[in-house]
Amino acid sequence: MALMETLQHLQRTVPFDSQRERAVAIHDYVRDHIAFGFTTWFETVTPAQTLLRGRGHCNAQADLMCALLQAAGLAARLRFVQLDKRVLRHAVPALVYQCLPPDLFHAVIQVEIDGVWRHCDSYIFEPEVFAAQQKKRLAAGLPLGYGVTSEGTCHWSGDADAFSQARPTDLHAQDPLFASLAEAMAARAGNNHLMGLHFNQWLGAVPAPLQHAAEHYLNSRLPHPSAPAEKEH
Repeated sequence: MALMETLQHLQRTVPFDSQRERAVAIHDYVRDHIAFGFTTWFETVTPAQTLLRGRGHCNAQADLMCALLQAAGLAARLRFVQLDKRVLRHAVPALVYQCLPPDLFHAVIQVEIDGVWRHCDSYIFEPEVFAAQQKKRLAAGLPLGYGVTSEGTCHWSGDADAFSQARPTDLHAQDPLFASLAEAMAARAGNNHLMGLHFNQWLGAVPAPLQHAAEHYLNSRLPHPSAPAEKEH
């Protein structure tokens, strides 16, 4: 489903008249229809590709939501914060976790609703998965891990900030702002690197047949309510 088709579908099915209603409807759509996961495009992925695959990592999910908000007539952009990688403990395979830098270049949505800029990244896990991850985090006695934080939520009302992975203290005046993930990548922003190379450079060095196998392996080990069917490129 293309971006405009998605908006038209939302207009027919949920309240969509006010700025807040449009923003919340788009948030809930991304949360409930775009599973947290990885694609071989990683941070070169487009919103349309994320929508087609029904899957994306946090920055891809944010980029799609931002594009939908903009298409719905709202002022929206990506605010990139430094995310403590410990939030991903036990949420991604151990080898992947060990390769991550201590702080991740993590996008949160910044959208203007009725004259006020609101922030959120509460769209990353759908409610069933979010509740399961919070239960695991609590059982482990961790303040952050399994992809969530102790203060996290997967619900957003549009009249306040809401986060599942970032925290209010992660927001700083010097945080870079971009209209899209593509704009951020073109500016060579961020620190999602391994041994000096961006993750996408490492992925590009993997032969194509192995890329799909690696993608399938990683996503099979991520939290989902049930294993989603693989979609082809």
